[in-house]
Amino acid sequence: MPLVTLANALAIAKEKNIAIGAFNIGNYESLKAVIDCASEEKLPVIVQIFNRLFNDDKARDMAALVKVMAENVNIPVVLHLDHGKTIAQVERAVQYGFTSVMIDASDLPMEENIQMTKAVVAIAHSHHISVEAELGRLLPKGAIDCENFLTVPEEALEFVKQTGIDALAVAIGTSHGFYKETPFIDLERLKKINAMVGIPIVLHGGSGTPDDIIQKSVLCGIRKINLATELHQAYIDGIAIQAEIHKEKFSPIDVYNVPVYEKMKKLVRQKMRLFALMSPE
Repeated sequence: MPLVTLANALAIAKEKNIAIGAFNIGNYESLKAVIDCASEEKLPVIVQIFNRLFNDDKARDMAALVKVMAENVNIPVVLHLDHGKTIAQVERAVQYGFTSVMIDASDLPMEENIQMTKAVVAIAHSHHISVEAELGRLLPKGAIDCENFLTVPEEALEFVKQTGIDALAVAIGTSHGFYKETPFIDLERLKKINAMVGIPIVLHGGSGTPDDIIQKSVLCGIRKINLATELHQAYIDGIAIQAEIHKEKFSPIDVYNVPVYEKMKKLVRQKMRLFALMSPE
């Protein structure tokens, strides 16, 4: 089916009281693992392309591949710019046929974040494209004074009112990458934000977050969960295994990558079921 917007997909998540997996892909195998698994599980999925891939033609080429794959499955698929940093990246995403963009100006003062986000909303909504933005910042490694990074509920309400965004990424204690110790996720803060803002809430830093915390966060209002590091690590680990197996013999690239694809697909299935409040494999 044709690509859908993030707003369309998150409306389904709200109705079913689940979160939709948003997976950062970087090549054919990772994309195929995500699309095939979502199709088999009959769940909506968000395919994310990180802003770095906009530095050359990768985002354009991957977008074309996503669109072809989406047309050949009967599930809602969103094509989303992840952590867009500039207006130029947003404009390129529009040009490439993305149905959703994230503008991440969370490192700026709130007023500047609002102004930049409003500009992106004006561009995206004129093309019927959804917008995600971020308020607060994910914890940097080794952060001690966590309070200065977390989203303030009252500020979140003001931010949503002024910008007109479709989804809000919040900082409640998660971080990008793998954790060195079990994180404290502020679910009470999440509940307050969710009760106040009235739009879908996004959890970044899904990799390595304990399963029980993930499912509790969904019950507290999270409707989109980002996952990148674990998927990329599954690819790297899979390639390392195949490199060892085939180091003394030739293997065509497509054959070589089949076990790598299967490894990623297994992870995606576990995460999709987890986010949908089902028991993982």
